[in-house]
Amino acid sequence: MRKLTSLFLILAATSAGAVDKDDAPGIETLMTPEDYSESGLDQLTPEQRRHLSEWVERYREGAVIGPVVQKPPSKMTKEEKVEAEKIKEQLNADIVAKVVPAFRGWSGKTIFRLDNGQVWQQRMAGSMRYKGPDNTVTIRRNQLGKYILTHDDTGRGIGVVRIE
Repeated sequence: MRKLTSLFLILAATSAGAVDKDDAPGIETLMTPEDYSESGLDQLTPEQRRHLSEWVERYREGAVIGPVVQKPPSKMTKEEKVEAEKIKEQLNADIVAKVVPAFRGWSGKTIFRLDNGQVWQQRMAGSMRYKGPDNTVTIRRNQLGKYILTHDDTGRGIGVVRIE
């Protein structure tokens, strides 16, 4: 199988210019005699070699697409799938809470204690000062799976990581 893979790579490398099917080299001319023999191609009938040469040419032209590899079915039970979906939803759900005591912004490695018992810490550089009455923040996952804490009143956000 490794020899056939090598053959296809050789064919792809030699296909810089367009080749008429009549001028396309036969499979036996693309390999050294040793590789041709070791790959077992010398045991094919002339009809089988002709068919393989034609297939390789179609492959080079993009007319042949390799086999579609199907993902094996999940071995999870229905209950496990439901539970996994719940966990996924929880991970992606926004967390809306109040910072206790009063929210005063962030600087460096600020720790945010929330009224729901969670504790988050600033993970990105940056600072923001706040002296207003609103303690409400929203924490959500971004597309990279990292969490961003956004102060609802100012709309400003900072990367955070949960520590408790």
